[in-house]
Amino acid sequence: MKIIKPIDDRRISEELADLWGARGILAVLVMRDLAIRYRQAALGIMWALLQPIFTTAIFTLVFVVFIRVPSEGMPYPVFAFAGLVIWQYFSRTVSEGALSLLGNATLITKVYFPRVIIPLIAPCSAALDCALGVVALIVIALIFGTSLHWTVIFIPAVVLLVGLFGYGIGLCLAPLQAIYRDIGIMLPFALQITMYLSPIAYPASIVPQSVRAIYRLNPIAVMVDATRWALAGSEPPSAAGLALTLVLTALLLWAGLTILRRLEGTLVDRI
Repeated sequence: MKIIKPIDDRRISEELADLWGARGILAVLVMRDLAIRYRQAALGIMWALLQPIFTTAIFTLVFVVFIRVPSEGMPYPVFAFAGLVIWQYFSRTVSEGALSLLGNATLITKVYFPRVIIPLIAPCSAALDCALGVVALIVIALIFGTSLHWTVIFIPAVVLLVGLFGYGIGLCLAPLQAIYRDIGIMLPFALQITMYLSPIAYPASIVPQSVRAIYRLNPIAVMVDATRWALAGSEPPSAAGLALTLVLTALLLWAGLTILRRLEGTLVDRI
């Protein structure tokens, strides 16, 4: 008979083992999330492409026609779309992950399963939208005559890093949101500021030289730059920024698992 240890005595390795054991439940919840999202939408999953396409068109009008910002040697629509695909995946992973425990309160209070899989639903279901976005990015790049670099094979690795980084943040915020509802109010504003501070619509080259090195430590800047580098061989992300992003991802995952483990015993009463 399997002995379930008290929550505070469980190791993170045991939490990860439980996560792997509950992969079937996770798959069912991800399929449910996808079905709910697109069930009554006339265009269905095409909305995953229409949003970045229309946003790219607006960015092109503002930043090319009006402001005329550079785009690091690639057509601006390709430049902007690459950033938006990554940003859309990150933003959805964080926002939905942070609210996931409250959003699944009925399920959590009635059925026992490892709670750690709940914030993981968002990055897994959003990965389908991101995959379609990456395919569209490659098609758009070819349409605009961009020469694809052999490093395009690294784009899935970048997407995986984005998903893990966003999952780590969502994992930290989800149990805290169950206790402090302020997080759900603050999060859209924080994401909006983060987008403005990241090179989604503009290149890092226009940032003043005095702060550019610090600016490129931004994990979102690292992941966006990595996508553009992988696609067309443009300037690679900062090595220091990449190392910092990897360390932050590991720390966020550890912190998220720890916070969830500490608060799991009170979650049912709080949500």
